[in-house]
Amino acid sequence: MYSCRIWIITLYIVLPLGVVGYDNIALLKPTWQQSRIGNWGSNLAVDGRKTDLSANGGQCSISANSKLTAEWRVDLKNVSSIHHVTIQYRTDNIHWNASNAYTSRFLGFTLYISNSTDREEGVLCFRDTNFTRATIPNPITITCPRPGRYVIFYNKRTQSSIPAGYDRYAFSELCEVEVYGCARAGFYGEDCYQRCPQNCQEGHCHIVDGTCLGCVPGYKGPTCDEQCKDHTYGLDCKRICGNCRVGDQCHHVNGSCPNGCDRGSHGIYCATACPVGSFGYDCQERCSIHCAVPDRCDRVTGECQDGCLAGWKGVTCDKQCDGGKYGPNCTLTCGHCFRGSQCHFEDGACPGECDSGYEGSRCTKACRNNTYGPACTMACGNCLYLDGEQCNHVTGHCPRGCPEGFKGDMCNNAGESSSYNQQAAALYAFIVLFCLLLLLNIIYIIWNFRNRICDLRNRPAIMEMYSVFKK
Repeated sequence: MYSCRIWIITLYIVLPLGVVGYDNIALLKPTWQQSRIGNWGSNLAVDGRKTDLSANGGQCSISANSKLTAEWRVDLKNVSSIHHVTIQYRTDNIHWNASNAYTSRFLGFTLYISNSTDREEGVLCFRDTNFTRATIPNPITITCPRPGRYVIFYNKRTQSSIPAGYDRYAFSELCEVEVYGCARAGFYGEDCYQRCPQNCQEGHCHIVDGTCLGCVPGYKGPTCDEQCKDHTYGLDCKRICGNCRVGDQCHHVNGSCPNGCDRGSHGIYCATACPVGSFGYDCQERCSIHCAVPDRCDRVTGECQDGCLAGWKGVTCDKQCDGGKYGPNCTLTCGHCFRGSQCHFEDGACPGECDSGYEGSRCTKACRNNTYGPACTMACGNCLYLDGEQCNHVTGHCPRGCPEGFKGDMCNNAGESSSYNQQAAALYAFIVLFCLLLLLNIIYIIWNFRNRICDLRNRPAIMEMYSVFKK
């Protein structure tokens, strides 16, 4: 069968009786008719005789009277290339014109070529809608270049309004039906010696020009010499290739991918998504066991769904935390591991000792209980504290100095006595007071000196005013 059926009405051409070149492939082939009368069986229409076109001549197939439909067909035994069909209708050996009674019975017929006995599954080659009793030819030749196994003649009078000139009943009174074409499958041309292109579907091509009437899977074009492309394959190149690696064209016939499947797909046609837990080319890679949801990752990239388990990072969660980070998605910062060493990528534990001033498995706790230094093994000095304070956990320095009797950054050195301190304080106070008095005296001397200078500058003016007053 062909990939599609094209329902068309083929233009009929009335040809001269002398058309030659093709074989009558209907001669003596099996026939069937819907109804018959007497001995006028369906086979008489393909017996090769047409010298007597009357009922008495025994050369015509005649259907029963008073029927609303009439159907006749010939079985060519296999799908054959047909060029044209010639029908010789009953005349009763009377001149064929509008006065001949059998013209009204011939009018309105249709002709089909089909690969099954159902005419509706075939191709309509001709439907008479224009002939009149005066114009319908007999014999009539209908050109219908199609492959087919059955040629079917059909007439009916089931219409609610029967056209003028038509008999009220349907008849099939066929004295000879000749089907001309190539008896050998896979050939074309008037001499039927030209071979059809090799990729024609079932070897059939147009009987005149040799163009294929359909292509085998994987090919297209008038002569089916073009392989499917643009990621298509199969019958009529209508199927779409799967997800072939790096966009390769799949095999033009069967659709298989020549270099395997692209990321995220597998199967013969690379059209099946990777199963859960796998990804990549041909689904050959497994999702990381370090995904937050084990074996759940993007089928193309392998990216883990919902991130990574604690201690892992990267799109596919295949890298341990580093750079001083640990934990879920490597978002936590390591503690004060010795000399900045990397903590454990999952739980943050330091691999060895802590830096000075810290303790605990992750080295995140500052020394307490009045201790400081490496492993918090050193005791704080005699520091002054407010409630809850202690010395610096790294250096041991006291935050508020030392109490009486101690000195040094860590207040662990004995200091001088209290009387010595009092004497030192008194001496310090005396020196400060002396300096202040000295400063005041200096200021007074400068001020007095400036006033005396001003008096000397003003004395001549005063004497002059006194002499004027005395006169």
